[in-house]
Amino acid sequence: MSETLASGRPVKVPRGDLIILPLISVATLVVLLVAGEVIAREIFPQDAAGEPCEYRTADGFRYRPFCTSQTKVWEGPWITQQFNECGYRTAEPCEPRPPDALRMVVAGSSTARGALVNYADSFAARASDALSRDCGEMVDVQNLGTEPSDVDRIDRRLPEALALHPSAIVMTIGPYDLVHLKDPPLPPADTPAKPFRPTPQNFLGLLRESRLFELMQYELYRDPAFQIRTFLLNGDPADYVRTPLSAAWRQRVADLGELLGRITAQTAPAHVPVLLLYIPERAQAAMAKEKDPSAGIDPLVLGRALGLAATEHGVSFHDATPAFAAALDFQSLFYLTDGHPQAGGHAALAGVVTRALLLEPTLSRCTRGSRAG
Repeated sequence: MSETLASGRPVKVPRGDLIILPLISVATLVVLLVAGEVIAREIFPQDAAGEPCEYRTADGFRYRPFCTSQTKVWEGPWITQQFNECGYRTAEPCEPRPPDALRMVVAGSSTARGALVNYADSFAARASDALSRDCGEMVDVQNLGTEPSDVDRIDRRLPEALALHPSAIVMTIGPYDLVHLKDPPLPPADTPAKPFRPTPQNFLGLLRESRLFELMQYELYRDPAFQIRTFLLNGDPADYVRTPLSAAWRQRVADLGELLGRITAQTAPAHVPVLLLYIPERAQAAMAKEKDPSAGIDPLVLGRALGLAATEHGVSFHDATPAFAAALDFQSLFYLTDGHPQAGGHAALAGVVTRALLLEPTLSRCTRGSRAG
């Protein structure tokens, strides 16, 4: 092969250079990306270790009593988690209280537990403080929140929850929980990791986990409109905002209804009300904030379906999507790449939970006290 100089004389390019030069370019790009990734991870560290207070049982995850740990997602601050003598992420002890004392039990996955926010910023702690002010007495909260893989087994913890003599049980649910509601149990913790296979799907997974990719995603997702457009490309994971609901999402709603039936079979005889709190994802909340959604898009359609399923089993349903949409500082509601609610999101949730609980007959004396005040 040859090239032509300005003088018109052809210059032959060694055949080996046709291979070496592109390889050098690729190698240079790889070195720059690796160096950029290393620097990004130094500037934006993340706690990559597992939760040291967490352990597995036959019925799901639990937390060690009197355990304290710290965790951090790269886009947020260091968070301290403290667990009481029962292994609940709660400031108050789980000891028995007087029969007429007010106590709330929280159940659900990581958002219920207050993952990635300090306890005082969690919706459970905020609701406890607000209710205590309204009631003129301490409203104790015991937080049994764990991980998404445990949601379909919440009914197994009902004897434990009812032994705390709660005035009400607040259960959280979100799209991620519903998608994974019927996943098979996680393998034992000591199961060897599968060897990495150099497939396009695995390389794409590595790319999505890179800090450089997360930084790019973070900047792009600051624009809710961009996140909405990206979200709607996801197919089934995004179909819960499309009307009518797909068969897959109708089945997930039915599966949750079956779980609620197992729960209320235990709570109804004890006369303990159950409240189901729906927590939206950021793209869904952004859609609800828009006044004129696209044709076939309804960010509240899943909430209505869940509300019907909850009502069939005597569960009070509360969709937090409108509260998120009405928040003054939308950017404070969620971690942009991780997806969990930030402190601002928990503040919105606390308002929904507080208002909902004040409607319950078991807290009627709080309502009277609030009105009198």
